[in-house]
Amino acid sequence: AMTTDQEWCRVTLYSPSVLRMGDRYKMWYLGNNTATRTITCDLGYAESEDGITWTPYSGNPILTRKDLPWGRMWQTPYVLYDAEEKLYRMWFIMVEGAPDGSGKEVSIGQQLGYATSVDGLRWDVHPEPIYPSGRRPCVVRDGSDAYRMWMCSSPDSDGNFGDLVGHIYRFESTDGIQWTRDPKPMLTAPASHQRVVYPFVILHEGAYTMWYSCHVNGGVTQLYCSTSTDGLTWTHHLEKPAFPTTRNPNDFDGRYVSTAFVLDDGDR
Repeated sequence: AMTTDQEWCRVTLYSPSVLRMGDRYKMWYLGNNTATRTITCDLGYAESEDGITWTPYSGNPILTRKDLPWGRMWQTPYVLYDAEEKLYRMWFIMVEGAPDGSGKEVSIGQQLGYATSVDGLRWDVHPEPIYPSGRRPCVVRDGSDAYRMWMCSSPDSDGNFGDLVGHIYRFESTDGIQWTRDPKPMLTAPASHQRVVYPFVILHEGAYTMWYSCHVNGGVTQLYCSTSTDGLTWTHHLEKPAFPTTRNPNDFDGRYVSTAFVLDDGDR
């Protein structure tokens, strides 16, 4: 955030969603200019030729809290491009919050939202939440009329925040709006890993790989991995992090590695 020239995101840059289209990378991301851990994030857009050096859109932010149909903050956008419809589709989380007594905000409600766009900049936001409990959706297109989504969700409608970040479920949809959740979670946080949150899934050469963040002993958050041949039965590799923290307080990734986004770029 300290390297950006855009004032709206000088404090937080967070949760990228990236597409490779032709010779360009396109990224949607969150940012704010107030403080960390507050309900103030908006949505921006940037492009890149190499995935490393990015040019932010001059009209950022492209969506603000005023565009939300519910809640007070944008969270964890995920964007797909529908080549048949020539349409960008975005799923995101809307967060409601309340002060915790110290001036910070705590999340007390998180619901799934949906939007579409013809150019990736001007979005038509669905007028209401499309699922009542969610955190970090990741959607895979499976055929011309099927979507698969993995997302944190509370097992019960009245579940608390700990329930939400302790379970990852698989969902199915034919239109991207009406979703059916599997009866049981694909992963529940074990005692050794406390939370399983921010799932990200890719389908590559007929196999699924999922990365997610876990809080572990020592006060650190690291990325772990699960694998599957069908997206239903998973092998969880919790014995070793896929992307560990360094545990060196002088490193930027010494304590916290989270919210992965992995792009299949053809040859890598």
